[in-house]
Amino acid sequence: MSEPTLRVKRTDILLRGLRCACPNCGERGLLASWFRLGKACRSCGMDLERSHGFYSGTTSIGYVAAILVILVPLCFLVVQDVISAQAAVLIGMFGSAAFIVGIYPVMLCWMVAACHVALPGDLPANGGTGRRGED
Repeated sequence: MSEPTLRVKRTDILLRGLRCACPNCGERGLLASWFRLGKACRSCGMDLERSHGFYSGTTSIGYVAAILVILVPLCFLVVQDVISAQAAVLIGMFGSAAFIVGIYPVMLCWMVAACHVALPGDLPANGGTGRRGED
């Protein structure tokens, strides 16, 4: 079975997600605050609310990103005797927390993009309602 022709393609959604733009219209305006998505895109009005726990994936993504970007390099520095284990633990704790807080808005935008890459037909521009499971 072939997929229907999409006005907004998966590659467009991915590129918009990388820019933290709306997967539907491509404009910025998804965030209500640093830690929260708005209820809808400020440009096109696409509904951004999902069921409870949908965006908890950002926590998992943040942990993995902190491990790869902060903790793994610190382990190499300790093994190479560049810094002490005590310094690495302190830098790891505070650095990981700061890193996760710093990239949290980007992770929220990526979760929206990931959802619509998987379900591009849900976008209003592609004939969907913008809400999963409510078509």
